[in-house]
Amino acid sequence: MTAFPRLRLALAATATAAVVAAAAATAATTGPASSAMRGRNISATTGPAPKVYPSSSPAFGMDAPDPDVIRVGSTYYAYTTGTTWGNHIGVLTSTSPSGGFHTITGHPYGSTALGPLPAWEKSDTQTSPGVFFWGGRYMMYYDALDMTTGLTCITVATSTNPAGPFRDTSSAPFLCQRTYAGSVDPSPFIDANGQPWLYWKSNDGSSALPAYLWGAPLSSDGMNLTTAPSVMLNQDTSAHPWETTIENPAMILVNGVYELFFSGGVWNSTGYAEGYAVCDGPSGPCSQPQVGSILNSYGTVAGPGGATLFADESGGWWIAYHGWTSGCTSYSCGGARELYTAPVVFGSSPNVPCAAPAVPKGYRLFAADGGAFDYGNLPFCGSTGALVLNQLIISGSPTGHGGGYWLVASDGGVFAFGDAVFYGSTGAVHLNRPMVGMAAHSSGPSVPAGYWLVASDGGVFAFGDAGFYGSTGAVHLNRPTVGMAATPSGRGYWLVASDGGVFAFGDAGFFGSTGALRLNRPIVAMAATPSGRGYWLVASDGGVFAFGDAGFFGSTGAIALNRPIVGMTATPTGKGYWL
Repeated sequence: MTAFPRLRLALAATATAAVVAAAAATAATTGPASSAMRGRNISATTGPAPKVYPSSSPAFGMDAPDPDVIRVGSTYYAYTTGTTWGNHIGVLTSTSPSGGFHTITGHPYGSTALGPLPAWEKSDTQTSPGVFFWGGRYMMYYDALDMTTGLTCITVATSTNPAGPFRDTSSAPFLCQRTYAGSVDPSPFIDANGQPWLYWKSNDGSSALPAYLWGAPLSSDGMNLTTAPSVMLNQDTSAHPWETTIENPAMILVNGVYELFFSGGVWNSTGYAEGYAVCDGPSGPCSQPQVGSILNSYGTVAGPGGATLFADESGGWWIAYHGWTSGCTSYSCGGARELYTAPVVFGSSPNVPCAAPAVPKGYRLFAADGGAFDYGNLPFCGSTGALVLNQLIISGSPTGHGGGYWLVASDGGVFAFGDAVFYGSTGAVHLNRPMVGMAAHSSGPSVPAGYWLVASDGGVFAFGDAGFYGSTGAVHLNRPTVGMAATPSGRGYWLVASDGGVFAFGDAGFFGSTGALRLNRPIVAMAATPSGRGYWLVASDGGVFAFGDAGFFGSTGAIALNRPIVGMTATPTGKGYWL
């Protein structure tokens, strides 16, 4: 399961309410922990293993490395460093965890998050911000070059506004482990008991010393460490060859287990990657349940890392990280470490590993409890049939090549299976009307990178890279909306009402409707032709109405059915359909 609506109502599995969805497509110097402690082995089953669904499109298309993201209400704030702000710290905002981050118009420092700097800091050396809300204010821990020692050390600034400006009034660094060549990459965290912690890396890169990741509890005002720090994880290239260094620690608590995320490798190379460790508690020790990384170079994204994790409004986990563009992993060739965000799924799940067939042939039925039934050569990828759901499943949509699918509940909770990626939901949002349908965003031959949900009033909700092209949410309808279909380009969609009224948005063309006809039974669903120049409507008695270049191939309109029709889907060729 890769969506997280709260779960309440238990339902028995039944295929009679099936929806058809076919596939086509300063100065702490405590030494490291003992080798016995560092060598402790933690089984991979001790903690819920993360699965990252990386994005091919940046959430912010300029240099924004080492991001830290927090959510305040429905707004997401990303704090980053990089050349965009002249090696200072910038702040970006978005209303979606999946992208659209932008600078803040009218920000007093031009989206630079920090105000005037203290005298000990060298200007334009401010990096690696870590932000949380504590004690009635937002606290930003970051590192900067201490001109008195020549080491990069950690300091802290505060603000009453998440957009800043954050003010640092310190006369010296907050933390600087001189014995270990400085302290960098701070990340705050609040444990299960409400105790704040800080995690960081020793060695600012100026020394041949090995890197260590540290942690220590913070004082009630967040301005001091209350105990000597503990080593959470040490660099171990013998067991983990990709870790030529380790840095950027980020602790989270998921399903009752403390997990520490970190980056490893050479920062300006394709080998830079993201790993994780399972910890006994917020003070460690931590051990890695796998040899390799969990996020490495993919597609056109090279050297992903510098990650942080955050939760969306429905409780779903996301990871924010930076990545170069393949072929240029340095600033000398004009490269930039762009900001990416992606969903993360932890632990056991009703999502079953499945492989897409070379030539998908078949269809799936989804029951109201989310039970999935596959026919032809389509694989079973999982279901919600054994889960307790808040609301009934009302629709489903396949990915482009048969290796996965999404289910959506009437509250807009989305469940992703197989290669379908979770991009968000309305499971935690109060809706004016219930959801009645969904459509996958098509982006060519690849797996769709987003989807739309539609409510019975025609309100449309777009997720991932699916664009919003309009809705009937503010229009008085003669009959409620019952379904939708997307155009092949992904730049438009149709909505259909129960009287067969059709509403076209974006590049969707209007080819006719039954809005002016008297129907024997209400329309319950629609499907588009592969060309996007036509569509079919189907009524609950199985009567089929074809428009545009959609051909009529038969119906059950004259047949006595045991139960009403609830959905339809077309073949990839457009020369047939299933009800």
